[in-house]
Amino acid sequence: MNAQERKDYILDILKKNHSVKILKLSKELRVTRETIRKDLYELEKEGLIKKIHGGAVLDSSNQETDYERRKGEYQEEKTAIAKQAAKHIEEGDTIYLDYGTTTLALAKEIMNFKNITVITNTIPIINLLLHSEDINLLIPGGMLRKNEDSLYGPFASNNLQNIFVDIGFFGCGGIDDEVGITNHHMGETMISKEMIHHSQTSIILADHSKFGSIAFNRTAMFDEIDIIITDEDLSSETYEKISQKGVEIYCADDE
Repeated sequence: MNAQERKDYILDILKKNHSVKILKLSKELRVTRETIRKDLYELEKEGLIKKIHGGAVLDSSNQETDYERRKGEYQEEKTAIAKQAAKHIEEGDTIYLDYGTTTLALAKEIMNFKNITVITNTIPIINLLLHSEDINLLIPGGMLRKNEDSLYGPFASNNLQNIFVDIGFFGCGGIDDEVGITNHHMGETMISKEMIHHSQTSIILADHSKFGSIAFNRTAMFDEIDIIITDEDLSSETYEKISQKGVEIYCADDE
């Protein structure tokens, strides 16, 4: 296999799995790790990937799909995750709903909850909860990211500096047992990081497709979060690996 064939192979793997490890590629392609590093370097120069410690991920501009498209993906799984997540919310709670389509699914589950306060910077969640009479809605504001219908940036960060919540619910772009929780957009990730540390309980909402993937930048390590809620299609092997990090995992079914 020549260099171009190797690079095509690497890109095919990335499109399927979103991340690759140098050591694994070296074994699969029967070449040295240095050869793989050179291939990754060239792919990064072409703007196709981003190198990370020990491997690579697709360039974020190539990897991420827009919000409207993602809403239609894994709908049953997201609904099951949302129903499980809603069980953690009690009357009188103040909660933070982070960016993402799974947090939107959770917002749909809590529309009729009474006496809760919701803090969010996601426009579809704001629109959904706007007329819920028994929900107090706090919108920190910020710069509008149009393709994601989200608000982020220094203005949002400043307004959240002194805000603390009972539970924070967070989406993600990937969960890897070595790298941790990652996401696509650096500006949104900065807000997520801040609110993880401002939440008494931090809960990650992620369907099974997010596991084994690494997005552009890290949101949190496992010791910074409390719970991960996913769907029943998570493999037992992955469940065991993540559980060993000290995180409680709920696998919601879609019944």
